[in-house]
Amino acid sequence: MNPRHRTTTQLTLGFLTLGAQAEPLAVIEAAADAGFGAAGLRISGRHPADAWPSVDGQASAFEDIRSAARRRGVRISSVSGYYLTPATRIEHLLANVAAARALGAPLIAQGCFEDDHARAAALLRDYAAAARQAGLRIALEFMPMSGLKSIGQVQAVIAQSGAGNVGLLIDALHLARSGAGPREVRALDPAAILLTQLCDAPAALTEGSTLFDEAMSGRLYVGDGGLDLAGLVQALPPGAEIELETPVVAHAGLAPARRARHAAEAAQAFFSRQFPG
Repeated sequence: MNPRHRTTTQLTLGFLTLGAQAEPLAVIEAAADAGFGAAGLRISGRHPADAWPSVDGQASAFEDIRSAARRRGVRISSVSGYYLTPATRIEHLLANVAAARALGAPLIAQGCFEDDHARAAALLRDYAAAARQAGLRIALEFMPMSGLKSIGQVQAVIAQSGAGNVGLLIDALHLARSGAGPREVRALDPAAILLTQLCDAPAALTEGSTLFDEAMSGRLYVGDGGLDLAGLVQALPPGAEIELETPVVAHAGLAPARRARHAAEAAQAFFSRQFPG
């Protein structure tokens, strides 16, 4: 068996595949219907003032989500909550920890739109301490249009925070648009790579588009674009957590289960072609 080959049960369905507002229960049901072994869920808005009706004000929301995942045999691999931003305070980040703990998720996928890296590191220090007490890790994401634009900036903030339970979230699109690639991933300590999100896209940013627009509406199914996804997978540790994040706009009108199946079928074709089992 090729150690890089993945079946659908060895992959995670990222919530964004079903759209930016995908509700946790819908993601779990779609993941199960499409044969995914795990799901990554968004459990709050991205900013403290954002509403998230599928969870907000519902006392049983997390128990309902956890029960649905258990019933459908889907592992909750990570949760995404509030970003680090100038408006984010430690209590918002502690809410991320509480949600992950309530759901039994071992990992928080964390975005950062705070340009003050010293403040981000200070928040991360206390945030990570609370996560460590709860038995959780934090995967900090770099995005060229965010406050942390590269692998190096994420590493610097983690080092400044002194947190030992924080690692990297590597998104294939953001990796490419940051000017990095498989070589830079291969140079990392494998233990520092906590989550990898796969999608495809044109080899270069489409003229007239922005990085943010592309991230939300320009992604393609795995194998349908020009990113070096095979090189990225080869650069990862064999047991790496791999999540599909493929919100293909052409399929935005499809039912969640159908979108999930399209993502799974494309990924299976890619892994079978690049890494025959």
